[in-house]
Amino acid sequence: MKQGANFDSRRVVLVHWKNNANKSVEVYSNLKNFSLANPMYSYDTLNNYLSKKKMPFETDDIRVERKQVITKPERPGKPDLPKRLFWEFKYDEMDWQKDSETVIERVVERGSPEEWKEMIRFYGEKKVINTLKNRTTYLTDRAIKKVCDFFKLKPEELKCYIRKQSRSQLWI
Repeated sequence: MKQGANFDSRRVVLVHWKNNANKSVEVYSNLKNFSLANPMYSYDTLNNYLSKKKMPFETDDIRVERKQVITKPERPGKPDLPKRLFWEFKYDEMDWQKDSETVIERVVERGSPEEWKEMIRFYGEKKVINTLKNRTTYLTDRAIKKVCDFFKLKPEELKCYIRKQSRSQLWI
């Protein structure tokens, strides 16, 4: 379950105006745009300084630096869940989005707390709750209790609970 920031190859120019409260920080897509907007700062001078020294250009009035764009971490193509939960499936060929209902049911029924966290991280809490409420047709009584306790739901909100109540049960 590795998560981290993805570094983009693009850079932006971050400008900190030291003496101007109205515009204390500005971001430009590139150094050329900054120099065009502020002709008193020569593009060539700034570019040479920032390229060679790899440190911010700084005066009493301004600090100019290049920063690499950091994007939000992307969700991987599959969750980090153990193969043992999906013994009857071809684990490496599973379509984790298409089979999300099955995955959620299986993790809820047989997964550990860490596997629940991974399921929620991968699918998002909203999708997990929506699936459990509206799509899941069967869970054991024990799993229903765990779901209700974990997500602060009432059993009556779950489709599987309502379905269980409406079916006649065998008695001995």
